[in-house]
Amino acid sequence: MKNINIPTKNKNYWPNKLALIAFAVLLTISSFLTYRIYKIEYSKEVLQVKEKTSDVRNQLESMINNSLNVVKIITFITENNFDETEFEKISKSLLEKNDYINATQLVKNYTIYKTYPLEGNEKTIGYNINADSLKKNSLFEDIKKEKIFFEGPIKLVQGGEGVIGRQPIFKGNKFWGFSAVIIKTDNFLKKIKLNNSGSGELFEYQIVQKHTDLRGAKFFKNSTNFNEGIVNKTYLPSGDWYLYVKLKNPQYINKALEFFISSIFLSLIIAIYLRKLSQDPIKLEELIKKKTQDLENLNHQLELRAKELSEVNKELEHFAYVISHDLQEPLRMITGFLTKIEKKYNDVLDDKGKQYIFFAVDGAKRMKKIILDILEFSKAGKYTEEKELIDLNEVVEEIKGFYTNSYPNGLLTYEKLPVIKSYKSPVFQVFQNLIGNAFKYSKPNEIPFIRVKVIEITNDNVTIAITDNGIGIEQEYLDKIFVIFQRLENDIHIKGTGIGLAIVKKIVERLGGTIWVKSVKNVGSTFYFTLPIK
Repeated sequence: MKNINIPTKNKNYWPNKLALIAFAVLLTISSFLTYRIYKIEYSKEVLQVKEKTSDVRNQLESMINNSLNVVKIITFITENNFDETEFEKISKSLLEKNDYINATQLVKNYTIYKTYPLEGNEKTIGYNINADSLKKNSLFEDIKKEKIFFEGPIKLVQGGEGVIGRQPIFKGNKFWGFSAVIIKTDNFLKKIKLNNSGSGELFEYQIVQKHTDLRGAKFFKNSTNFNEGIVNKTYLPSGDWYLYVKLKNPQYINKALEFFISSIFLSLIIAIYLRKLSQDPIKLEELIKKKTQDLENLNHQLELRAKELSEVNKELEHFAYVISHDLQEPLRMITGFLTKIEKKYNDVLDDKGKQYIFFAVDGAKRMKKIILDILEFSKAGKYTEEKELIDLNEVVEEIKGFYTNSYPNGLLTYEKLPVIKSYKSPVFQVFQNLIGNAFKYSKPNEIPFIRVKVIEITNDNVTIAITDNGIGIEQEYLDKIFVIFQRLENDIHIKGTGIGLAIVKKIVERLGGTIWVKSVKNVGSTFYFTLPIK
């Protein structure tokens, strides 16, 4: 399969496009929400200023209303000619109840002729309030309207600054003068809970006369610009004043900007995350393609390797067959000629010569047996037959009959062996070799006793043990006995080539099992092996 290399630019096109679209959409939503937050926060702060303005106005109007009552009472006693006898007494009572009012006055025509308390206000007696031309016009307007009015902040004759509230007095429908209250600026501000600077924790304040507005005299000594920012302006008719209230540090822009910046970062993070998510399938697809290609290459290599191994196996099988066939022919010749020499020259040969010929013939026979075993080892694990159900009890019973004549006193027992599905010939060969070895390596002066039993059986495998009371194996050789040509007993009376256990191990492992041994020298051995049940 040919690899297709997609350019990086094309691979990243869709993730980048998705990220940009997501960022644009989120930014649009964030802008809309920012605008909404801006409007909401602005409205909240405007409402906050209005509420504060209303609060201050209520305090001012409460103070003015109380002052009005004082002025009206003084006006009443004057109109009823009680001013000469009751002014000081009533004024004292009124000032005790309204502690923010500093003094009361009676103005006859335009001249102050009574003040309470007199102490500290002596300069006011005889002062003509009509001396100021601007004030004169205002006084005439208020006389015409016959209403109470407040003037201030103004400099007081007795010193300091304050607010003066006056009401025209008429006797017999003829202008007589004014009744007045004086509230010093400090008391005025204290009553409305403000200081001289007109600056609170959150707000700036200013009170000015309507006709001069912010261009004229101001109650508070500050330079705040009340023409910008969040400002609320309200009119107080009783004093002909404008009250300004301004929020010192508006936060609506900062809050909206803070949200907008946060939303930009959040939008950016989400866009990057979406880009990564959209890249993952592309990367996964590339990885799958690469792994698929790697697997195809590996499969191709394995196929080549399997083909090579198959060819090597065939060559080895052919080599084993040729070697075994070619070696057997000269061995037959050696055996045949030695036998003929023994027969022809039997009378000439002494015992020594006859023994040499016997050893030579026996060696040739052993060589032939080794060749045949090598051929059998090369074929072990290769089956052309089909799997079938095998009753292991029948297998052992059949093998038992083979050794009845050779070991008539030997004992071979078995119990409750299972039925397995496998290849009959190799399974039979495993049991025959292991049981045969148990008889072969038994003690010379002791009756052989071999026992076949099931150690464990599961859904997949059965573990079988074949135990004997033979000569046993030393511990240091337990790992070597399954190696080809390893014979640990050199007794010439025990026949064998040392290939049998190697063949057994190869068969068991090809069937999918394992084999191992436990043994004690001169006590006996137990061979354990597992076989698949299915």
